[in-house]
Amino acid sequence: MKFNVIGIGDYIGKCIYDEAEDALLVNNKIVLDFKKKYKNFLKYTKFMINTEIDRNWVSFQFIPINYEYLKRKFAIITAYNPKNLILNDFLNFIRNTELESLIKTLGYEYMTSIGELFDHSEESFIIYDIEKKEALEIGKQFDQSTIFYNSGSEILITECDTGKDILKYNYEKHFKGF
Repeated sequence: MKFNVIGIGDYIGKCIYDEAEDALLVNNKIVLDFKKKYKNFLKYTKFMINTEIDRNWVSFQFIPINYEYLKRKFAIITAYNPKNLILNDFLNFIRNTELESLIKTLGYEYMTSIGELFDHSEESFIIYDIEKKEALEIGKQFDQSTIFYNSGSEILITECDTGKDILKYNYEKHFKGF
């Protein structure tokens, strides 16, 4: 297994998380190139942050210039398309309604959100002040592969089943003095 991490650039107008180059070699031949498999996912997935007065997008490419969006911890979770099985709009709506009911029962402040990759989007919920462990449990309960999490100092995409961070970026250095 060959592993090499490529550098991180400036967040203003540039990609701050390039990608991890990771390939499986057999007899000096690449048999599985994770970079090709995950490159677009890593580079282009974005999430909408809604507040009561405004909204903005966040991704591993672009961090909002206004740090206020990120000071409060939150998770973005959907119930759409469990285990990457594509369901119809009605079934996804029912699943997200069940997720919203659970969020209300748990007493969290939340708003609607969107996760978007190219022309595919999924309605989601941004759940404020939730701990990562509980967010992962909710993701697992709704058979999700991953969740998006903001800790207040870094953003992550984490696998629900393993708790492994697929993507992680500490953005605090861009907001010194806040």
